[in-house]
Amino acid sequence: MRAWNLRDVTLADGRRLRFRCWPGHGTPLVLLHGLFDDAVGWDALARDTHRPCYAVDLPGFGASDSPTRARLSAYAEDVVEGLEALAIEDCTVVGHSLGGGIAVAVAERNAAVRALALLAPVGFGPIVIAEAMTLPGVLELSQLALPFALFSPLTVTAAYTTFVAHGHLPSRDLMARLRKRAFRSGPGVRAATLAIAASGRSARGFARRPIAFDGPVAAVWGSRDALVPLEHADALREALPQAHVEIWRGMGHHPQRERPAELGRFIEEHASRAAGAADGAEAA
Repeated sequence: MRAWNLRDVTLADGRRLRFRCWPGHGTPLVLLHGLFDDAVGWDALARDTHRPCYAVDLPGFGASDSPTRARLSAYAEDVVEGLEALAIEDCTVVGHSLGGGIAVAVAERNAAVRALALLAPVGFGPIVIAEAMTLPGVLELSQLALPFALFSPLTVTAAYTTFVAHGHLPSRDLMARLRKRAFRSGPGVRAATLAIAASGRSARGFARRPIAFDGPVAAVWGSRDALVPLEHADALREALPQAHVEIWRGMGHHPQRERPAELGRFIEEHASRAAGAADGAEAA
């Protein structure tokens, strides 16, 4: 078990951004979680790497304050400010789902990002569930019902096994965290859902333009992912032609929980190591 510590960054406008940090050696990994999760969700991956890890409670989740607006760009601006405050000059950014879309936006804004590892990232097309939840009236109703759904073990288990992990049960720690935050998670989930929906239909969305990042990119989807369509991988390849993309058979939407050791090797081989090799070639 690697020791970790918590670090809070006070952003320029006074809001708090919390990092969960593990020491190590080599180029750090910056870890951005998905919807309904927080920095704790990266524990298994952090234990399987020798690299320093900085897992972020994204704005509106965990101990971090809400974002300034419901757009991926707003989340990215906060993460960039946090990385600068922590003096992180070189890193590989790993983003899952919501965090994957934010990771791409961070890479376009911060030269410290040497490589990206994207796990079923949003932003490369419409997400049906997010679109449905943002319909007039539905968003308000779902925000009211959400705390009760998250507090119910039966509801969480059914949703997780169906949409997220393809039959795998949620871990006890995830269940405990969801229940603990159930009645204060509404605003963060609401803002993130709006941001996901907007990223899929924006005229400046990732699927509609080249992305201003030329470093190594590794992306992975689960073949049983019921949340972010596999077809979005084609849009990712178009926007990031250097990307190495894999589809993992039998996996759902949550590789850092379903296959953390395999994911660690994937990041090391196709993102972190590739970034180091690219830097070495450039120096030569």
